[in-house]
Amino acid sequence: MIKKTILYLAFLTAGFSAFAQTNPDTLYLLEGQMEVKVKEVGLTNIKYTHPNEETVYTISKHQVSRIVFASGREEVFESPIKPVNGLDDFEKVFITYNPEDIAGLQHKGELFSKATGVTTLSSINQVKNRALDKLKAEAAMTGANVVFIGNTFQRGNQFGGENQPGSSTQTVFSGVGYSTQKINSETVRSMVASRTFHHYQTHRLNRNSWSPERTIATQYDQARKPVMFSIDEVIEKDGELYVKTQGLPTKTRDLKVIHIEDHALILMERNEKVTINYYLITDQNKYFKNLASRVVL
Repeated sequence: MIKKTILYLAFLTAGFSAFAQTNPDTLYLLEGQMEVKVKEVGLTNIKYTHPNEETVYTISKHQVSRIVFASGREEVFESPIKPVNGLDDFEKVFITYNPEDIAGLQHKGELFSKATGVTTLSSINQVKNRALDKLKAEAAMTGANVVFIGNTFQRGNQFGGENQPGSSTQTVFSGVGYSTQKINSETVRSMVASRTFHHYQTHRLNRNSWSPERTIATQYDQARKPVMFSIDEVIEKDGELYVKTQGLPTKTRDLKVIHIEDHALILMERNEKVTINYYLITDQNKYFKNLASRVVL
């Protein structure tokens, strides 16, 4: 009888162990989810292993929205990393100095921002905030929603003397843009293949300018209807999507896709000093339908 009891308990223990091994924890990331075994939930990061592996990985809590443990218990996190869909969302760009926050994210390019006061009485904080806004704007225009700041330079107002001119406050940021958002290649290809486009707005940021510029780019044809054009080709380079078109006044034909949404597409042209976004709407866009119905005199 005792032997039977011991065998029964051993069977139950093995069963529970097997059950635990086949029911992993689930990390819900900002983009998708991942089945893992959570080892530790710390103040700023989460340590985990993949099923049937022993290597311990670390991920920032900012990249995780919640954990559903194998037991059924849930732990929810409020991430400061938000979706950014172009220049209009630049204030949502998350700034970090912690390299753990950008581990595993998609690299979007080098960023640089400089702001200088107008006079030696300029507010140091206002100039710093202007430099930070320019950095966020450049990040948003490159498709990034996270910026890792690598270097910061700041000087205060320096009053001059009889033979020496003064200099106003200045702040300089340099960093790297990253994104948690992935653009679906098939969605872009489907839109390009089935729609024509209208160049609605141009967003332009010169690193030497005060702030980004937004201009309405709508042009009309001889029939007084908005000019439409097609995108010729979608190509993929280094994990990024590009399109080719002759319908835009660009210096290069390869324009990077930084955002796609219902009936709208944002493309980027960039060099060392200037970042340009072309905001396109399709022939099915609600605004375009209203625009096309107007009479242009």
